[in-house]
Amino acid sequence: MKEPSPRPVDAPSGQPQEADRLREILHAPGYVMILVYSALIGIPVSLIAFWFLVGLHELQNVFWSELPHHLGWDEAPWWWPLPLLLIAGLIVGLIAGRLTGGGGHIPAGGLHAGATTPAALPGVVLAAAASLPLGAVLGPEAPLVALGGGLALLFRDLTRTPATPQITALLGSAGAAAAIAAIFGNPLIAAVLLIEVSGIGGPQLFAVMLPALLSSGIGALVFTGFGQWTGLETGSLNLTLPTPLPRLDPADVLWTLLIALVLAVLLNPVLEAGRRVAAFVSGRVLPRTVLCALGAAACAAVYALITRERDAVRPPAVPAPAAGPPVPRRPGPGGRVRSGRRTPRRR
Repeated sequence: MKEPSPRPVDAPSGQPQEADRLREILHAPGYVMILVYSALIGIPVSLIAFWFLVGLHELQNVFWSELPHHLGWDEAPWWWPLPLLLIAGLIVGLIAGRLTGGGGHIPAGGLHAGATTPAALPGVVLAAAASLPLGAVLGPEAPLVALGGGLALLFRDLTRTPATPQITALLGSAGAAAAIAAIFGNPLIAAVLLIEVSGIGGPQLFAVMLPALLSSGIGALVFTGFGQWTGLETGSLNLTLPTPLPRLDPADVLWTLLIALVLAVLLNPVLEAGRRVAAFVSGRVLPRTVLCALGAAACAAVYALITRERDAVRPPAVPAPAAGPPVPRRPGPGGRVRSGRRTPRRR
């Protein structure tokens, strides 16, 4: 698709330049074909994302439920994260040091709008499969964004679509939206997330969101239908709200603003610490990745040990006293049967 050139704004008309820019983008040759292509790639991307999430969910059950049970434990022991995250650190360290793309972006840097190249897809999938089911404290959002964008570019290459920067950006966003809608169960949430990730505004944002909403809507439809048909669980992040829905008042909205402000202040030092750790790991990827994985495993093991000891020393709940046998009724004066319950006399 050819990049439209900006037109000067006619002063007497008073029409804003953003509206002219948006009109040129939407009427540009090939933009309708981009919309059609975005709708089509939403189907395979959502199906691949579905099986990717199902695989992660099943591996998590195997490592944390079935394997300890087969080894003779009712549940995973407190030290269980140590060997699992050691294995995860070794695999992720090898992937980050040897495969194209380094296994995906650095989580401390946040999500990025740039689409993953098809050559980096194997590293992203392997790193996610080796870290998330084994206990890495990361969500599947970033691997899904990378998977969706990379698959969209792969389909672009297979169909021999021109690889212009604008087509690459539009298709990458559409593929990422189709994949991320799978985990949240709602295409609108995927669109809001992509707005934060893209970091653009004005007419360009609207032009990017149209293919993203189209692909995520079709992808969410396919994902929902396929999930109900197979009955498989994916561990989605959609919320199940009680019915009837709770009523929001102005105080609730003010509380959300206050919580967001506090979280922003508290999380900024955490992100800075994460960037420093990422810079530290980049010096010697394999051994320092394993070291960080063992550090996270030690924190998880200590937490499991403390919480289990606290539950063990907690006194059992005292059962409520059982109701006694009913008081037999006895005949009163005049042959009337009265209850054994005493009633106060009236004076």
